Amino acid sequence: MAGSTRHLFNIKSMKIVRNTLVITAIALLIAGCKPEEAPSTTQAEAPALLSSTPSDGATDLQGSAITAELIFDQNIRCSATASVTISGEAKIDRVFAGTNNLLVDISSLAPGQAYTLTIPAGIIRGFKENQKETPAISLNFSTKAAPVETHYDRDPMQSLTNKDASEGASKLYAFLLENYGKKTLSGAMGGTAWETSYTDMISNLTGKYPAIVGFDYLFNNWPPKHWPGCPDYSDITPVKKAWEAHNIIQIGWHWCVPPAEGTTDINKYSYNTKTFGVKNALTEGTWQNAEMKKQLAQIAGYLTLLRDAGIPVLFRPLHEAAGDYGWGAWFWWGYDGAEACKQLWRYMHDLFTNEYKLNNLIWVWTVQTSDKGQLAGVDKLEEWYPGDEYCDIVGADLYVAKNTTQSKIFQLVNDSVKGKKIVVISEFGNLLDIDGFFGEDAPWGYFMNWCNFENGNPVLYAKNSDGSYVWNNSVEDWKAALGNSHTINRNDISL
Repeated sequence: MAGSTRHLFNIKSMKIVRNTLVITAIALLIAGCKPEEAPSTTQAEAPALLSSTPSDGATDLQGSAITAELIFDQNIRCSATASVTISGEAKIDRVFAGTNNLLVDISSLAPGQAYTLTIPAGIIRGFKENQKETPAISLNFSTKAAPVETHYDRDPMQSLTNKDASEGASKLYAFLLENYGKKTLSGAMGGTAWETSYTDMISNLTGKYPAIVGFDYLFNNWPPKHWPGCPDYSDITPVKKAWEAHNIIQIGWHWCVPPAEGTTDINKYSYNTKTFGVKNALTEGTWQNAEMKKQLAQIAGYLTLLRDAGIPVLFRPLHEAAGDYGWGAWFWWGYDGAEACKQLWRYMHDLFTNEYKLNNLIWVWTVQTSDKGQLAGVDKLEEWYPGDEYCDIVGADLYVAKNTTQSKIFQLVNDSVKGKKIVVISEFGNLLDIDGFFGEDAPWGYFMNWCNFENGNPVLYAKNSDGSYVWNNSVEDWKAALGNSHTINRNDISL
C-alpha cells in the first residue's frame, strides 16, 4: 500500500510541473506577440529663472555700467547671444553663460533712465534631451537720476579771485567749471617734488596718463640729509614738459622754516617747528618776518618763471592748516590758530597777486574735516576759511577706505563755502568710488593721489612701520578709475 501511494504522489507531482511549464510557455508566447510600446512624449522642463541681479523692477542703480546676472535652476547654454538686447542708448558688451548663470555686461547707461533687458525665447537652453523651449525673459530696471545742480551756486564761480587773471588761468578755470558736476579730473603727484616718475609709472601700467600732475616746493630749504641733491626749482623743465604734453599743473608748498634766528644749518629747518610762529612772522621787524619775506620772494620768483612760460598753476600752499580741530595742527602755519593762518594766506595772496603779478595762479585752499577723529561740524571749517575773495577752489585731503564716496565729507566741505566754490580731493591715498561720486551728489571736481617710493622706485601703495597699508591701489584699481566714463585724463584735455 505504501509503495502504491508513493507512486501516485510522483505521478501528481509530474503533472503539476508539466502544467506549470505549459502555462509559462503560453504566457511567454503571448508576451512575444504583444506590439512594442511607443516612446514617452513627455518633455523635460525648460531652465527656469530663479533670481536676477539687478532684480526685475530695481530702481536707483548707480554707475554707467553694470553686469546683470540671471540664475537658473539648472546648467544652461546660450545660443545666438547677439539676439539679447537692451533698450535705449545702452550697449551690451558681452553675454556669457556660466554653469547655471547668465552674465550680461551692459554699458553706456545714463542717469535717470528706465531700461529693459530682453532675452528672446529659446536663447537659453538646458542640456537635457527633448527639453521645452525657454520662454522670453524681460528684466526691467532704472538708474538713479543725476543730482540736481541747484546745490551749487555757479554765479560766484564764474570768475577767479584775481580779476587780472591770465588768459591761460582763465581758460583752465573755465574748463574745470564746465565739467564740474559732470566729470572728475584724474590726478597724481608727479614724483618727489619736481619730476614725474610716479605719474609716468601709472601711465605705463594703465595706458592712460592722469590729467593733473602735482609738484611741490617741498625741498626749498629742505635738509640735504633727508634729500641729497635737492632739485633746482629755477629749472622749470619738468613742469614745462608736463604742460606741453597737455597736463594740468598743481603745485603745493611744504614750507620749511628755521627753528631760531641765525640758524644756518638747514638740517634743522622743518615744516612743523613750534618756534617759528605765524604771529611772529607777520610782525614787522622780527627775524621770523624777514625769513618769511625772503622765502616768499623765492617762491614768487619760481612761479614767475612759470607765468612767463604761459603755464597756469593750481597753487596749493598752507595745506592741512587746522590739522585735527580737536587734537591740533601738525604744520607751523596752523599752530597759532585760525585767525593767524587766515592772515598769512591773505598776505600771501595779496603779495603774489598785486606785487608780483602772478596772474597765472588759481588758489586752492585745503580744509580739514576731522575733529578728534570724527567728522567736524561746518562751523569749524568756516572758522578757518580765508574767504571767497581769496580762494578759487576748496579741497579736502582724504586718507580713507578704498571704494567709498566720502559723500558726507563732500557735503560738509560744500556747505562750508555755501556751494560757491569747486570742491576737489586735493590729496588722497586710496582710490574712491567714482561712479558713486555722482550717484550720491558728491561730484568731486578732481582727485590728486599722493605718491610713494620704496628703494627709490615709485610704488602704488604706502605702508606703516608695522607693514600694514596706509593705502594700496592695484593696477586694476587704477585702470578702472582712469577708464571710468566720468573721468577726464590727459588725452581728454584741450586748452
